[in-house]
Amino acid sequence: MKCYCNRVGSKLMMIPQPGAVAVTTEGKPVRILPDQTDGQTDAAQDYRFVTVMNVVGGTQPTAQLVIQGSVDGVLWVDVASGTNRTAAGLYTEIIDSANSLLLPWVRARIVLGGTANPSVDLAVDIVATGPFQLSPS
Repeated sequence: MKCYCNRVGSKLMMIPQPGAVAVTTEGKPVRILPDQTDGQTDAAQDYRFVTVMNVVGGTQPTAQLVIQGSVDGVLWVDVASGTNRTAAGLYTEIIDSANSLLLPWVRARIVLGGTANPSVDLAVDIVATGPFQLSPS
């Protein structure tokens, strides 16, 4: 059993900022910096993304959280994604990157759709099996 612990600077994305979004939105990119003093190799450290998403309104709404990675903080690829939500509601989910490639740069992206987009409040935290820090771009 792996132990996940919340560490310094673990907030990846927080909406409202100042209010809910109704269009596809990318969060601010950050660089993951594992702690070099914990005796755990970077490749062995496992990360998960704990999410809380509130979907409100819209007509045939869709909302999906996507975790993106980058080697340079410029070109982005999807590395993990949450469940595609198709109804209004409050959803909590843990997105596991264990079977995905997690690159040095990471950001969250909320993809919205439908006949009329919903309005979404969202919080994304990173938890890991060892200490780490997030460095802004």
